[in-house]
Amino acid sequence: MYVSEDRISHLAHRIVEKIWRDDLADFPDEARALQSVKDTIATFFHLAAEVDEAVRKKLASYSQAKVPGSRDWEILYQKFYQEEMVKRKW
Repeated sequence: MYVSEDRISHLAHRIVEKIWRDDLADFPDEARALQSVKDTIATFFHLAAEVDEAVRKKLASYSQAKVPGSRDWEILYQKFYQEEMVKRKW
């Protein structure tokens, strides 16, 4: 899934603002905190796209491959997706 830089920036600002407003953390360098959150969000979406691609390839080569979007396909997709995320320690 592609997420634009603007969307990532918007999400990062909302997260930093919420953490600050709920008094969960103080940021001595707000710009650095914001950049850290942006980097984390971008990394997550990049990883999610890689995992999605790997799972779709695995399902395509699976001998009992089902039709994408079918109930069986969705069940296998979720199972393989979780396995890939665990492998990548996310």
